[in-house]
Amino acid sequence: MINQQFSLTQEQISDFREKGFLLLKGFYAPEFVSYIKSTIGKYIDKPTDKYQTGFSRLAFDMYEGDEVVIGLLKSPAFKKAMKDLTGRNMFYAQALSFELEKLKNKGFPWHIGTQSFGHQHAEDFGCTIWAPLVNINPKGQRGGMAYVPKNRVNGEYLYSHIDPAVFQMLKDKIDANEKPTLEDFVQWRDGPLNDNAQMSILNHFGVEDEFEPGDALIFDKYVIHRSIMLEEGELDVRAAFVMRFFCSESTYDAKRANSLEIPRSYFKYAGPTKFHLEVAKHEGERLVDSPLFAGQDYRDLSL
Repeated sequence: MINQQFSLTQEQISDFREKGFLLLKGFYAPEFVSYIKSTIGKYIDKPTDKYQTGFSRLAFDMYEGDEVVIGLLKSPAFKKAMKDLTGRNMFYAQALSFELEKLKNKGFPWHIGTQSFGHQHAEDFGCTIWAPLVNINPKGQRGGMAYVPKNRVNGEYLYSHIDPAVFQMLKDKIDANEKPTLEDFVQWRDGPLNDNAQMSILNHFGVEDEFEPGDALIFDKYVIHRSIMLEEGELDVRAAFVMRFFCSESTYDAKRANSLEIPRSYFKYAGPTKFHLEVAKHEGERLVDSPLFAGQDYRDLSL
């Protein structure tokens, strides 16, 4: 499932740890890419809430129990790459997908993985592997992502302070009967990274790479990133296959997880996943001990 010719240099490993991201050329085997391309359509669907409407279709919690994906996770070469890059024992959380339609969807603006890492504490390590299923040419039709080296702008403060403050402010305003709107909430979430000054900084340092099917980007949760619109060209849509991982030492952040439910309850939308509520119940529980993962040893990427 991982390309037999793929290997990592010490320079690449150091680059990942310094910048927080690394382009993995030829990472996935052609057979794996073909399988995902031929099956992903049965999972992705229209967005469930306004915050996701930057995409034409998307899905969380995909390929659960899928033997091909399990084969990838059990691959010694995949496990070694993850251990070499992160220096940690990693654990597979979930698969996702996001699809952009040409000249229509903007995706997400500059952001962090509030939803995908909403189950762990700010200081716990988490990372993503993002793989577009089509060619991405940043000088042509585009449609990929931009990401900022964390040695330039590090998103850790967003997890530790900004994100919790936004959800607390929403709760305070609801409790005070100030009747905040969904538009207010979206602005509070997106605004800290997307006002003119901050956005200019992120745009200046943002990196936009070229991809072929089989290439992937690994980035840790502190890397601030955004979608790039699919512009005029031969492709009508761009889908990407995404996998999230957390360090095996991660513990449950009950307040963070439950905060994700504040806007869902108040604005009455379902949201794309309940993973953050199902993975644990009590503050400080080790995520790897969750009953949700019972009998799924393949999630453990330790060698």
